[in-house]
Amino acid sequence: MVFLLRGNGLKVSKDLTVVSGLYHTVVMTCGISLLQGNNYFSVTKEDGAFKGMFPARVLQRSIDDLDGELEEQIERYWEKARNALPNVHQFKESISAEYSIIEALRKQNKLSDKITIHLILTKTIGGYICETLLRMIFEKEGHRVHVQYVEMAVEKAEELKHQTAEYLKKLADALVQGEPETTCFAPIGGYKIMTALGYLAGSFLNYPMVYLHENSQILVEIPPMPLGIDEEFISGHSDFLRKCAKDLVEYESLTYQERQVAEEYPILFTKEDGYICLSAFGLFLFEHLDYGSILETKYLLSEQAAGLITRNEHHSIFIYGQLRELAKKLKSGADIRDLRHDNEFKNIDKSKVKYFLYKGASNGRDVFRCTYQYDSLNDVLHINYLWLDHDQYEKEASEGKGLYRSEKNFRDFTDEIVLKRK
Repeated sequence: MVFLLRGNGLKVSKDLTVVSGLYHTVVMTCGISLLQGNNYFSVTKEDGAFKGMFPARVLQRSIDDLDGELEEQIERYWEKARNALPNVHQFKESISAEYSIIEALRKQNKLSDKITIHLILTKTIGGYICETLLRMIFEKEGHRVHVQYVEMAVEKAEELKHQTAEYLKKLADALVQGEPETTCFAPIGGYKIMTALGYLAGSFLNYPMVYLHENSQILVEIPPMPLGIDEEFISGHSDFLRKCAKDLVEYESLTYQERQVAEEYPILFTKEDGYICLSAFGLFLFEHLDYGSILETKYLLSEQAAGLITRNEHHSIFIYGQLRELAKKLKSGADIRDLRHDNEFKNIDKSKVKYFLYKGASNGRDVFRCTYQYDSLNDVLHINYLWLDHDQYEKEASEGKGLYRSEKNFRDFTDEIVLKRK
């Protein structure tokens, strides 16, 4: 991991969590060992009680491939497994890797009496079956169980990068439910990339990792590598980071300084076939942690919109949430009818329209309507006119108010909108 320490942006922190005490929370990635091999609940074990209850070849398929016949087979399997739960302690050495690590932690007096277990599984049929059975087993022993699913399109590089970043976000969300001194990450199953990047994400948040050697059943506890990122590094290279987060960038088009940054901090970037972009770990850091404002949409609000918000400060959470929702819809690229609500007004002169009309939600008292322009290349959203009163909106919008000409004195509201989310 020496590459993490290059340059001045990524740094070693002086704070290091010492792995000690009792764990109250275990966050683990799960595989499908529960259903295979010589394990008790295996459907492939020759003399096993669950042999052939459903075909093992379906385990890696997407949950979307479930059909009626297979669902019936799985329901029968779950019912038989539920009746066999009293046998778990008799076969505790051959239940699953997930169960074994909890047992190993218990034997070494590393667990509190009742713990919270966060299961992270891939959206496969195998993951779906294992989630239900693992929940049965752990809840019968008095533990609390939470579940999150992740997508992993390992054959599609660009999708995989964004899905891995989303996995790291979900892992981070699960970890921060507990304190570093009483919470650990256990990469039991799933793809190897989930283990490698999971340790980095856990280290960044100061959480330890535990690993069980399968053959010897020896438990290894790995303290977090203490990492941090200098705020000066982020602010000094925000334009470059934003550019690499949005799209692939031709390496030859980079300035000398940008190339130096990419070479010094390889953990943050992916370089391939003459192009560069943020890596999955880079996306995780800048999209999902406290540095997220670097990659936020830039919100520029006119004097009219800013004034209306100031006069309705008590509703600012609703207003800012609606602005973020508008940006999210625009960036999705989807053909969403509410983004062009001006098309619903027959008397609006389409030839004069400079700003589109967005129909947002209602909070029971106010409505959210605004006119906007969106610069997708630079990810800048201009809010020209804003309404919270429905009757006033219908009257003025039908007259072209806020659609035909620009209001004055636009100013940057990005920080306010980002801070309201935290």
